[in-house]
Amino acid sequence: MDIQEYTRDTFDTKVFFTEYWRKKPLYVRGAAADFLGATWSVADFDAALACARAGGHNVLEREGEVTFIEDVSRFHEGLAAKTARFGALFGTPGTWFDTVRTHTPSGIGSHFDHSDNFVLQQQGTKEWRLASPGHIDRQDIARRMMEVPGVGAHPLPPEPEHQVCFTLEPGDLLYIPLMWLHSGVSHADSLSLSLVCPAVSLQTAVVPFLTQVLKHRMTGHQPIPAFHAGLSSEQREAVAAGLHKATRALIERMSDEAVLEAVTALQREHLTAADHQQAGGE
Repeated sequence: MDIQEYTRDTFDTKVFFTEYWRKKPLYVRGAAADFLGATWSVADFDAALACARAGGHNVLEREGEVTFIEDVSRFHEGLAAKTARFGALFGTPGTWFDTVRTHTPSGIGSHFDHSDNFVLQQQGTKEWRLASPGHIDRQDIARRMMEVPGVGAHPLPPEPEHQVCFTLEPGDLLYIPLMWLHSGVSHADSLSLSLVCPAVSLQTAVVPFLTQVLKHRMTGHQPIPAFHAGLSSEQREAVAAGLHKATRALIERMSDEAVLEAVTALQREHLTAADHQQAGGE
């Protein structure tokens, strides 16, 4: 693949959303500090690691090789303050930061994520290889979005023409789009920070709000008959048929226009807030 297609001299928000967001990777040399508005040091990493361990947080580690702290923003006030701003900018509620430090040539293996990721290289050098989601089975992508355990690890296609490769040095930025396969391997000592922007599945955007609306409207409040041991076979079948009929009626009521409007109102409130739109226009 032609590396120039994925490279720009600066990180321009308007250009990024038009040409790159959830379409293809972007590499910008020296853009990490401006993007983050700060830097991330070994001292910052060590302090966050101590807090994570003290709080019983699960730290992934191969001693002497690599240490990975998921959601490190929980343990660093400066990063925590930035998650809301980035979440608004990219329209991704629940945004967080991860960090990884390596001491030897190492990585965590090729995989794909149900999130958009911005890798901000702080120290050392790391080689990245990426490939499009076209190499992943569609059912695996669906399982990943539904957060099925054990889904995500996946080999890169062996053909070089199906991979795009980047060398990240201190200060560089790499955007990895949603579901793109990726593998990062450090040369030796390395420190990086990643902004994780989780995608929201349609089910997540509908079902919790639908449940909230139905509870508010007291739709489906009726107690169902108990399938107790005193029922005869005929009675049990009749009760099951009644439950089937009531279930159909409830599902039909869920598609009522008033219910739809109430659900979309909650979506607008929680997923498309005004501050998201304002941040995106900066």
